[in-house]
Amino acid sequence: MVIAVLVTSCAALNVNDLPQPGNSYSGGSTVVMEFASVLNLPHRAKVVMDGTTVGVVIDMVLRGDHVDVTARLDSDVTVPADVHASLQQATVLGDIYVALERPRNDQPAAPALAEGGRIPLAQTDSPPQVEDTIASLATFITSGSIQRVQNTIIGINRVTPQGDTAREIASRISADLADLSNGIETVDHWLTGVSGTGEVLYQRIPTLQEWFSERGMTGFDRLTVNAGYVGKLLPSVGSIYANGYWLLPLLESVADATAAMQRDKQAFEAELPAWRRLFYEDFLPADKYPAMNITSIVGPDGRELSGNVQDVLRIIGAAP
Repeated sequence: MVIAVLVTSCAALNVNDLPQPGNSYSGGSTVVMEFASVLNLPHRAKVVMDGTTVGVVIDMVLRGDHVDVTARLDSDVTVPADVHASLQQATVLGDIYVALERPRNDQPAAPALAEGGRIPLAQTDSPPQVEDTIASLATFITSGSIQRVQNTIIGINRVTPQGDTAREIASRISADLADLSNGIETVDHWLTGVSGTGEVLYQRIPTLQEWFSERGMTGFDRLTVNAGYVGKLLPSVGSIYANGYWLLPLLESVADATAAMQRDKQAFEAELPAWRRLFYEDFLPADKYPAMNITSIVGPDGRELSGNVQDVLRIIGAAP
């Protein structure tokens, strides 16, 4: 009986029950994650969030259409309810671990998961099956893709210039790049112009929308109809012009008369200042104030006679 008890107790032992090195997060909270597949996910796999290990996997239970993965997290870690869980590998041959990623959006933060909270299957990603990966790799290798890539490279090598031709092309490209570097200011001006044009078009978006609206399309249609009528009218005008040679003498006479009027106009404009001075400085003042101001009268012998007013008036006949 003692031996039987000892044997049954040994059969109940599990290697996962033995103490293991590292943090066991015994005082933290637990979270249940639903995965469609947990292939090669080891027991006590680490749980990473924001690039830091925050817990370990403590249990995996197979359900109907998914696997419940239970993880114990650090007591200081807060996991939002809309967190996304996925199985990842740091390297090709590295162990699989659970990565918790916060949603990247501008929505308000979701409440934190409570103790024993569950991350549904819609918020988890399982790794692809190894068999599917190997099958895809085998299909790629056996389908002749590598041979086609090799043939493509050989064809490119055949059409690629060699020797002097390659050096000539390289020198030409070097000269073009040098010209481009010397004219980089022109390119900057061009880009500035393109930017300005784009800004103007952006400011004219309402007008452009009006053009391409139903009303604008109706206007374009009517303009096209009017242009068709004008196109039919222009040949008629052309025939009148072609048969109007009898108007040439009349047009030449009109041109000569217009030239003569232009010359007369120029002559009149040249004489106008003199006539203006005559009327405004001489005629109009005398007509407005008809008087004569005698400032000095000198006799034949050189004597000033303006001092004797009576003699002056008598001399000019204004007094007896």
